[in-house]
Amino acid sequence: MPRSPAYELYIAFIVSLIPHAAALLVGGYGQIITNAPLAVVITIIDAVAVVIAYLQFRDDSHARRSSHWLVWATIAVGAVWLIYAVFVGLVIVLGRVFCISQDCRGPIR
Repeated sequence: MPRSPAYELYIAFIVSLIPHAAALLVGGYGQIITNAPLAVVITIIDAVAVVIAYLQFRDDSHARRSSHWLVWATIAVGAVWLIYAVFVGLVIVLGRVFCISQDCRGPIR
């Protein structure tokens, strides 16, 4: 009989759905990412959920047993937001560093 996953993994999976549910409620990922405090909180929460799933995966690997499907689902669902947030964050930071937008330049004469 397969081992039932720990309740932390169920909670991590539900938490990893938060960015997607928030995107549905507010009108897309762009609405979340433009609200910096909300984006940071959601990213931290999502990262914690992915870390919990990874720790379960690591524990399963050391015990030489296959991971529950919920481990993979949590990592996959959580990775979607994390990849998006890191990509958009890098674009914003690099845009500031290399002064790509008009915000950081003086007036053009």
